[in-house]
Amino acid sequence: MAEYIDLHIHSDHSDGLQSPRDAVDQAVQRDLKAMSICDHDTISGHLVAEAYGRGMPIEIISGVELSAAKTDEDLHILGYLFDPGHGRLLETLDKFRRVRIERGRRMVARLAELGLVMDYDDVLKAAGQAAVGRPHVAEAMVKNGLVPTYSEAFTRYLIVGGPAYVPKAKLTPKEAIDLIHEAGGLAVMAHPGLTKRDDMIPELVAGGIDGLELYHPTHDRADRKRYRLLARRYHLVITGGSDSHNRKGRFGDIGDEPVPYHYLTDLKAAWQKARGGENKTESAT
Repeated sequence: MAEYIDLHIHSDHSDGLQSPRDAVDQAVQRDLKAMSICDHDTISGHLVAEAYGRGMPIEIISGVELSAAKTDEDLHILGYLFDPGHGRLLETLDKFRRVRIERGRRMVARLAELGLVMDYDDVLKAAGQAAVGRPHVAEAMVKNGLVPTYSEAFTRYLIVGGPAYVPKAKLTPKEAIDLIHEAGGLAVMAHPGLTKRDDMIPELVAGGIDGLELYHPTHDRADRKRYRLLARRYHLVITGGSDSHNRKGRFGDIGDEPVPYHYLTDLKAAWQKARGGENKTESAT
């Protein structure tokens, strides 16, 4: 029987709605053999999922989705199989969390200038234990009756270039790749078909990128064919997942994107090769 994995799941520790525990339960119910919580700029959700999933019939590997950019473009770099206790990685993510709080304040201030006044505490409540992001501002706007829907908050105010948009803290792509490597992991370009920056793939390869996310809800058959060819050309591993946020209209649910298990085997082989063949699986889960 075919075995599948989901290596791109978000929890309520970033902009997802499901708890890490719920994500593990859903993955087990879907009979997935492996999963990875890849929250934005935080690994706290992974740590909860990894602890909760011990003894369950599923493998949970370390994951994160880092924000990266050279100028105004927004690239996402996925990290896998890194050491969750790596000092500089944790310091960088903690800095991002503090910067996100200030960014949220600035977005609320811009909304106030537009006549859309609300209390920043409502944004913090929406975020809960997660790092503050635009989804939490949008949720607070809906709660306060400033917009009728979550999607309208984005399309009218919070979209990139919108009147209340504030750029987030980002690493350069090379910095993101180097940070993941320093923590002992592999770096993968997230959803290239969604980002639409294929022109940057050669630069990412020169910077040490290890893989491309081939399987993603926004990738059609032509996208998969193109990225499979690019992965072969540049000797990159292939990954994929649902990019589940458990939000209506935001990609799919856990396990909806069937990614064959052998891609995790390939990922681990590349990881072992990068680590000089040492067996360090214990520190990578």
